[in-house]
Amino acid sequence: MAPLPPYLADDASALEALRDIEILYTDLDGTLLSKGGVLLADSAGTPSTVTAEAIVTLNRAGLTVVPVSGRNRVQLIEVVRFVGWRDFIGEVGAVIVRGIGTPERVIEYNTGEWPDNLLPSGQTPLDLIESWDAYEALTSAFPRKIEHHAPWHEGREATHLLRGCIEEADGQRVLDELGVPIDLVDNGLIHPRHELDCADHVHAFHVVPRGVNKAQAISRDLAERGLKPSQAMAIGDSAADLAMGDAVGLIAMVENAIESPMTRRALEREPRARLMRGARGEGWAELARLWLDARALA
Repeated sequence: MAPLPPYLADDASALEALRDIEILYTDLDGTLLSKGGVLLADSAGTPSTVTAEAIVTLNRAGLTVVPVSGRNRVQLIEVVRFVGWRDFIGEVGAVIVRGIGTPERVIEYNTGEWPDNLLPSGQTPLDLIESWDAYEALTSAFPRKIEHHAPWHEGREATHLLRGCIEEADGQRVLDELGVPIDLVDNGLIHPRHELDCADHVHAFHVVPRGVNKAQAISRDLAERGLKPSQAMAIGDSAADLAMGDAVGLIAMVENAIESPMTRRALEREPRARLMRGARGEGWAELARLWLDARALA
């Protein structure tokens, strides 16, 4: 078995890089939030204010935090309002919103490699994806192995949200046979109630416009802000989150990332990643503390 990446707190070069970071892109479920999507709890689910206090500290310092999540726009608007942030990237990169609660608010669909004239006027990206029968193709190819991630698949604009126990590459081959520009993105380990024939871990999956992913959306957002990758970092718990490292100067993973065999294998192949000693929100709070300590030395 290959070694895992080092802990961020033990890496002098990573700690030095934190001094130049201006923005944090964060996954939510399994990273910022405890089990069940709870903020006011530790990684074991015990009531705790540790993560909330870290959020307040970053807010007081005027630092920018942007959730990057598989959740939809309505869900994320409420999340960012609740914690005092203004921006987010939803549906694993396909919906970008800036300036919540301000006259400058911007809402845009990120359709990746789609040509400008592909999406008909008045339609959402999901309308077009549904017309291509992507869901039907996947469920036909993998009966009782993949399904809508109910009820959270509702209210979406740009992606199918699914749950299942298939390999991402196998699902992509099925979508490629449709001859349309869409991708399957694995968004990490989840623990839902389901009736699938899944002996292995169940993951969340998104069917997205070709080329859309969290890293691509972050690169697009950084360009809009006039920031360089070296001025940004990201934190997550899944292989899809690990890929955010392609867009930022520093990628951190909370300790529970190694619970998923798929994510652990990805971590063993990613020398740029750094681990936190805490799981879920406790790891997130650790990163916040290290960030503030590093900036105080700048």
